Amino acid sequence: MLEFCIQHKEKMTKMNDSNEIILGQLKDLIDKNGPDFLKDKPHAVYKALVEANPENTVTAGAILMLLASGIWDSVKLINDCGEISGKIQKDCCFNKKMSERLANIILALYSKDNKAEWKKKKDEGLECFLAQEQTFRWEGYACWDAGNCTMDCYYDADITLKPTKEAGLNKDLQKMMKKNPFLSEEAIYKFYEKALDEYLNREFEEYCTCDDYYEPVVEDFELESYVESWCKKNGFKIISCEGEGRDGGYEPKFKRGWY
Repeated sequence: MLEFCIQHKEKMTKMNDSNEIILGQLKDLIDKNGPDFLKDKPHAVYKALVEANPENTVTAGAILMLLASGIWDSVKLINDCGEISGKIQKDCCFNKKMSERLANIILALYSKDNKAEWKKKKDEGLECFLAQEQTFRWEGYACWDAGNCTMDCYYDADITLKPTKEAGLNKDLQKMMKKNPFLSEEAIYKFYEKALDEYLNREFEEYCTCDDYYEPVVEDFELESYVESWCKKNGFKIISCEGEGRDGGYEPKFKRGWY
């Protein structure tokens, strides 16, 4: 009898630990990807749960079924464990033990504390991004080709900008925020870093290659003027903009051999 009690206790402890792993993984997925991620990516959720807890694919599979069927979205609004468990049993034909386990996970995941945390976190990344100056590093490269020779062109710049409210209204950024209102400050920074980098690369390429017969004066590339133009379109103000251009000299394509 004692041995049975010990085994039962160990089994319950292991189950509770497994629940904690699953709960932690589900919360982490929401924290990183937004409140609708579980509903929108049920198979990605299943994969993450299995990777985090390979010994409990059964519960992960049950959660996948709830998410894929839409039942998860209805039961997460219920605050009573027994009611959640009963609905899962009825709609999914799970046994009582599994239904109760899922109910406990759902109740813990959508607790008052977690809901309050997610409410506070909404748009927090964007607010932090807009509240401070952002420094970008741009390293431009283009190749001027005169037919019989080429010249490599380089430009290195450090650019500090202050985002305004208009920067948060970018259409592509708003699409990202709608999909994930928990988008981090770092993710928003990378979004604008890529946009500025692509813009300056295009302008630098055009500047260096616009004339087929005269090599570009790389150091005369008007960096600040281009950055100012980008800022007007994207809702930023220039704080500082410093850069330096250089070229690698002529490189002939063909070399005459002397014998």
